[in-house]
Amino acid sequence: MLQHGCTRVVVAVGLLLLASAAALAATPAVVLNEVAWGGTAAGGQDEWIELRNCTASTVDLSGWVLTIGDARIPLSVAEESTVEVRRSTIEPNGFLLLERTDDTTVSDVAADILYKGSLANSGADLALLDAAGNVVDQVISAATGWPAGCGSEGDVPYATMERVDPIEMGSVWRTNDGLVTCGLDALGNPIVGTPRAANSATVDYLKTPRVQLLSPVAGDAACPLVIQWQAVDPDGLAAGLQITVSVRAVGTEEWTLLVENLANQGDFPWDCSSFPKGVAYEVRVSAADWEDRVGTATSGSFTLR
Repeated sequence: MLQHGCTRVVVAVGLLLLASAAALAATPAVVLNEVAWGGTAAGGQDEWIELRNCTASTVDLSGWVLTIGDARIPLSVAEESTVEVRRSTIEPNGFLLLERTDDTTVSDVAADILYKGSLANSGADLALLDAAGNVVDQVISAATGWPAGCGSEGDVPYATMERVDPIEMGSVWRTNDGLVTCGLDALGNPIVGTPRAANSATVDYLKTPRVQLLSPVAGDAACPLVIQWQAVDPDGLAAGLQITVSVRAVGTEEWTLLVENLANQGDFPWDCSSFPKGVAYEVRVSAADWEDRVGTATSGSFTLR
């Protein structure tokens, strides 16, 4: 990954209903929620890190430590790489903001903890340890590069690396979209991130339609082939989605529209007799809401016989 570059992760919104229960069970109480490893427009050294409490109870961080490589940042006492601790508890579903060196990094949002250290633009290993030394959450990217975020030369310069939704999506990261932002940097420029507020990736996830494709399944298939799905709009009407069904041969780029304007939940008997047999295909069901947010689900590869 190029220094001062940008890593952009595309999150497919499909089959999430199946993954939600497993992700919920594995969610740590506190997570690394947003990382401004590229700094801000005021300076590449103006880095900040945000923690999120994923529970409905206050979490006391006494004895907890955040590590960046070999550097240790205690979260309840000013020692080692910690400059000042102003707060060491996180309110239910709240955030805790760590700013590097001083409190001007995010000039209009007071830091909870000030720390010394730096985040290499090529990637770094971060770990959140509880009072017993257990790893609560971590990001391992020193060898592979950051999973998301931008430096000075990215598509969205200085955009932060955001957790999509730790409760339902686990450790999935995306670059701030440059649309949902808050906060000002040391020179009064808008920060391309959301310090101590909901991430743009989280906002998008909570609004984007979710699609579960029930059939077809991977393997062999015969005509007619029944395509079955269900879709929900987290922030819209129960029946307000526009459903389209498409198909393509595996390995090709172009999707062929089969049908559109279907119901949120239903099935479509596809007469695939005009499609070549012995070819592997995949089906995609898309759901668009009134804000033009689109969720999709794509089937596994199946071969017409």
